[in-house]
Order: sequence, then C-alpha cells, then structure tokens
Amino acid sequence: MKNKYPDNWKEISEKSKKEFNYCCERCGKYHNPKEGYCLTVHHLDMDTSNNEKWNLAVLCQRCHLHIQKKVVMNQDYFQFLEVSEWFKPHLEGYLKSKKGGQNA
Repeated sequence: MKNKYPDNWKEISEKSKKEFNYCCERCGKYHNPKEGYCLTVHHLDMDTSNNEKWNLAVLCQRCHLHIQKKVVMNQDYFQFLEVSEWFKPHLEGYLKSKKGGQNA
C-alpha cells in the first residue's frame, strides 16, 4: 500500500539519523528540540512506503518544512540543475533507481 509507513519505521528513521550523527543534512544543526532543531526523516518522493536510502533525508523540522513543497523528485529537470551538496546523493540515487538500479 502506497504512503504507509512500515512497521519498523522507528528503526529505519533512527538508523538514518544515526548515519548523519543526529545532524540535519541541509543546515548541519544538531538535534536539539530545546533550541528548535528537532530532527525528522523526510521521504523526498512523498511516498512513506519507499524507504530506499536515496529517498530518506535527515532534516531538522525547519529544513523539512522549507523543502517539503519545493522538492518534487519526479521532476526530470532536477538532473539539469545545479543542486545543493546535501541533495546530490539523493538525486543520484533517484536517477539510478529510475534506470532500474537500487541504491539502498
């Protein structure tokens, strides 16, 4: 079922956050809810059942809200634009997945 979080979502999100040392990929802020930086794991393609590594972005809530409506993964023009460093691995994984490859 599309847009359904898997039963092990808590483990998946925790693993993603740990991989980035509990820092936002975009702004570099550490997870610190008292200071207003609460980490989330955003599904870039908006499909919560797609937990491929390229699709999971570790972002503070501020960055999550900032990019959520701006980044639409299925827009093919992304491959022709200059993108931010934090986004490059996500885009590369997405493009690889479109060609039939996996980037777990």
